[in-house]
Amino acid sequence: MKIKFLALLVALIVLAVAPVSADTLRVGVVLSIGGLGDESFNDAAYQGIMQLRKEGDCIVEVVEPGSISGIEPALRYFCERNMDMVCAVGIFANDAVRRIAVAFPESRLVLIDSVVTMPNVLSILFDEEQGSFYAGAFAALASRSNVVGFLGGMESPVIGSFERGFINGVKFVKPEGKVISRYIGNTPEAFDMPEKAFNLGLEMANEGADLIYHASGRSGLGLIQASRRGNFLVIGVDSDQSRSAPGKVPASMVKRIDNALVKAAEIMRKDAFAGGIWTMSLQDSGIELVHSRFNRDLLTADNLARLKEIKDFLMYKAIK
Repeated sequence: MKIKFLALLVALIVLAVAPVSADTLRVGVVLSIGGLGDESFNDAAYQGIMQLRKEGDCIVEVVEPGSISGIEPALRYFCERNMDMVCAVGIFANDAVRRIAVAFPESRLVLIDSVVTMPNVLSILFDEEQGSFYAGAFAALASRSNVVGFLGGMESPVIGSFERGFINGVKFVKPEGKVISRYIGNTPEAFDMPEKAFNLGLEMANEGADLIYHASGRSGLGLIQASRRGNFLVIGVDSDQSRSAPGKVPASMVKRIDNALVKAAEIMRKDAFAGGIWTMSLQDSGIELVHSRFNRDLLTADNLARLKEIKDFLMYKAIK
């Protein structure tokens, strides 16, 4: 089987080798393209995988697809082995999950950050527009130039919601604030083009942006590298990216993919799985704005109080 997956250009990581008991939850996870080490979406997912492994009653196997074409055979591999839960991460798994759900109607599939409406698929979304609004408010409060930037990966409705939320958050705090937007491309490869993100970051900085929020996957590492050279800061996405460049990433809008995986596993343990759609947000720890310890002096006490008010507003608005 290892040879088969090498031929398919996917890497299978199996860390749990203990004997499987009847009470053990067997989980197969297929990551998104770009792989581990993106310090973003996939690494956030892997935090949840490690948490499940630590719980002792869960064996988790992980496939890193080398391309979109590697997602479907990885899902099929797990379904053929009758895993208790088969999870795919990211929007590029959408078509593959739909086909696999038809081929394996008895399998329980979880799709994170995209939607497939089939009886055996649980789709878990995150309110990225809400989180991006929060990030925009942070950017407006932290900016000294009143000019901030947004860098998107692939032009798409999902990334467009990041941009829209960010702009609305900036304007909510500073109606006179300016937002410069750039996209890396219109294909999935746009999420894995750090060199282009590097150049676009410097371009936006030259136009006056002193803080840039990105939703560009692994490409964002190039933006963060550019911040070391340019006079601007970066708001990271999906996972806490402050360690990539201490002092240059004051905050990250985190999608708690780890919490989504753990919550899905809890449902499986209770044998309460049902197809449908969950949307996780600030209210249920699905979204979080993580502040870097390296930039504690960036916001004044008054600004921090204002940011707390905005968070409370967003949570109340969502409840209403």
